[in-house]
Amino acid sequence: MKFYIASRFGKAAEVKEMTKKLEEMGHSVTTDWTQHGAIKPYSQNASKAMLYSIEDVQGVLNSDVFILITDEGGKGMYVELGVAIASFIEKKTPRIYIVGAHNENTIFFFHPSVSRKDSIQDVLDDIRP
Repeated sequence: MKFYIASRFGKAAEVKEMTKKLEEMGHSVTTDWTQHGAIKPYSQNASKAMLYSIEDVQGVLNSDVFILITDEGGKGMYVELGVAIASFIEKKTPRIYIVGAHNENTIFFFHPSVSRKDSIQDVLDDIRP
């Protein structure tokens, strides 16, 4: 399966670990945004910001499974969640999972296309055939 993992940039190490685990299981990640590097302020890196935003949206749209690792903050990951929900409404894909201790923090975590889980292992258990 193809995965997209959304999270705050500050959790890049956790996302890299999840990516490695998924790849060891034979899955792939559509876009590895952890390799983008920091580009704030965006206005001073507009070309990269545009390229990365296109890559990330396409990564969500190309995924079979979308995982958002929750946190108390973040911004871009919520845009990616919106893309995933819109894609699910239109195409019935990707499967959407909100993972972590903060999986009740926003109204959109309760959208009917979303499954809230405590851990990545819960997601892996859920997607097994």
